[in-house]
Amino acid sequence: HRLPRYTELFRREAERNGLDWRLLAAVAYQESLWDPAAQSPTGVQGIMQLTLETSLQLGIDDRTDPVESIKGGARYLRQIINALPAEIPEADRTWMALAAYNAGLSHVLDARELTRKRGGNPNAWPEVRDNLALLKQQRWYSQTRYGYARGATQAIIYVRHVRRYYDLLVLASNS
Repeated sequence: HRLPRYTELFRREAERNGLDWRLLAAVAYQESLWDPAAQSPTGVQGIMQLTLETSLQLGIDDRTDPVESIKGGARYLRQIINALPAEIPEADRTWMALAAYNAGLSHVLDARELTRKRGGNPNAWPEVRDNLALLKQQRWYSQTRYGYARGATQAIIYVRHVRRYYDLLVLASNS
């Protein structure tokens, strides 16, 4: 019952930022179940679960305002996508951007470098995903620029869930 209230807003902000509205809505569902009052124990808030630091960087005054939160989340996701190296193809680029939305761009870049060092393809999400999981182990994170990734496993699960929600929204919107 919540999605219809925000569908037009997801569509508008996704279009402004060159995103698929269903992807943006899937991120919001994973983040907050489309609840503008959602707040995590770590202090992230709103539909898009923005940190205070991220919201300040994006010029968002009220993270619990659905309009501001969705605007901020869309811009933030676009910034991450744009910050990833150009050689990463779609859809791998989107999946890596989602991992970075959750765990931070620096850890995704570390996982790409670790993938390269281990002889893998740093532009392929499945290979980067496997190396992202290694950033919780000292043997591997000690070889990286940004180090230990506390949320590495969570980011992998996050991407999987967002992909599932996205697929469901695509299916529902095409029927």
